[in-house]
Amino acid sequence: MKTTILAALVAAWALAGPAGAQEAFPNKPVRVVLAYTGGGPTDFLARLTGEHVAKKLGQPVLVEPKPGANERVATQYVLSQPADGYTVLLVAPPHTTNPSLFKLPYDGQKELTGLIHLVNIPPMLTVNPSSGINTFADLVKLAKEKPGQVTFGSAGNATSTHLTVELLAIMANIQLQHIPFKGDAPAITELLGGRIHASSNTITAGLPHVKAGRLKAIGISSRERSKLLPEVPTFIEQGYPEAEITAWFGLIIHAQTPKDRIKVLNAAFDEALKQPDVQEKLAGVGMIPVGGPPEKFAAHISREVERWGKVIKTRGIKVE
Repeated sequence: MKTTILAALVAAWALAGPAGAQEAFPNKPVRVVLAYTGGGPTDFLARLTGEHVAKKLGQPVLVEPKPGANERVATQYVLSQPADGYTVLLVAPPHTTNPSLFKLPYDGQKELTGLIHLVNIPPMLTVNPSSGINTFADLVKLAKEKPGQVTFGSAGNATSTHLTVELLAIMANIQLQHIPFKGDAPAITELLGGRIHASSNTITAGLPHVKAGRLKAIGISSRERSKLLPEVPTFIEQGYPEAEITAWFGLIIHAQTPKDRIKVLNAAFDEALKQPDVQEKLAGVGMIPVGGPPEKFAAHISREVERWGKVIKTRGIKVE
């Protein structure tokens, strides 16, 4: 009988071990995989929020850049990892435009799910102060007088700044000639030189030039005016009620991850976004904290896939 009891206790202990380990989440570092290079806005965002999350969870939050192929490299890497909650992916609008631009080896909406919507960065449209264009209405008028001859630059084909103007052009029923650049900086340089009519950039990139008077902002695509540029009207104010458009950053995770672990991570990042020091630092670079439950971000992703899919198809946008 003693032997039987001992065997039962050993078996119970063996079963309790894994169960206990499952309850203790996380019990090792959490990795935030970036779809972009280190040192940029995604790196800043991941490290800023990750510092608070690490304190909350009692485990390090490691930032791991996996740039390349318009977020596809990082996405495939995360999908190759266990669905245990220890690997999350920080993405931007390309996550929702890629399905309309490429033949993907994965289904981003089925195999991945929203974890938390971190921040929004509204794009703004700028012109050279010497151009004579003072409002978006002026640009629309010029475009109707010279169909297809009015040029605008952006950070590249199918970027959020590019698609913002394409959507505005659809709303205004005008044709603009898009000039893609490899990033915000060269687009702004061309605008400063007067070689393009306008440039669509994130508020972060264009802010210093607008403040210095080198560029003039004629519209911002957020719902409300930016506290950084309160004098710049929104496109909604200018008669385009559907023109709430933002570049955004958020975390997604393997769809098979246990729900309780998703809840733990979501709560930790949501709390980080509410910290006064985090909000102050985000505001300084034009990032607007969002937060909220995973379901809210998942719904946002679905809406973005649908909206940009229509724009890409309507305007015949392709990526080489």
